[in-house]
Amino acid sequence: MKNLTSGALSTDRRRKITAVLAGGLVLGVGAAVTLAAWNDSEFAKSTFTAGSFVFQGSTNGTDFADHASEAGAAALTFSTGFDNLSPDDVVYAPFALKLTGSSAADISATAPVVPAALDGALTFASVATTTFGCDAAAFAAGTAVPTTMQPGDTVNLCLQVTAGALTQGATGDVVWQWNAVSQ
Repeated sequence: MKNLTSGALSTDRRRKITAVLAGGLVLGVGAAVTLAAWNDSEFAKSTFTAGSFVFQGSTNGTDFADHASEAGAAALTFSTGFDNLSPDDVVYAPFALKLTGSSAADISATAPVVPAALDGALTFASVATTTFGCDAAAFAAGTAVPTTMQPGDTVNLCLQVTAGALTQGATGDVVWQWNAVSQ
C-alpha cells in the first residue's frame, strides 16, 4: 500500500474538488443558456389619429361650401319684400348646414349681427325643416334646430325676419353665424 502523506492527500482532494467545481460551472453555464432560450418578449403598438369634420352651408340645399368668415358669408335669398320692408313685414330664407368627416359636432347659433341702422328694428327666428325651402308654411311646420349633428347629416333651416319700427331708408347687412364644436 502506498504511503500517502497529508500533502499528497490534500493535492488529490484539491483536484477532485476542482473537478467537481469545474463540472458545476459547466453545468451552470449550460443551465443559463437553456434559461435564456426560454425567455421571450412581446410588443404591441397602435397609431392614434384625431377625428375631423367639415361644417359647410348651402343657399340652394345642394351645393355646399365653406363660409368660414363674415367676409366670406353666403348670400341668402329672402322672399319678396326683403329689400322694401315696412313695419310688420315678414320675410323668409332657406339655408342648409352639412357636417362631413368622421366626428360628430355640437351645433349652436349666435345672435345675428345687426348694423346700427337696423338695430332693434328686426327680429329673427329659425326652425329646422324636413326639406330645403322656406316660406310661412314651412316655418309654421318647422321644428327646433338640432344641437348636434353626426357626420353626413344635413339640417335644412328656415330663417324668418320680422320688421318692426324701421327708420325709412335704413339699410345694412345682417350676418348669421352657426358654430360646430367636435364632440
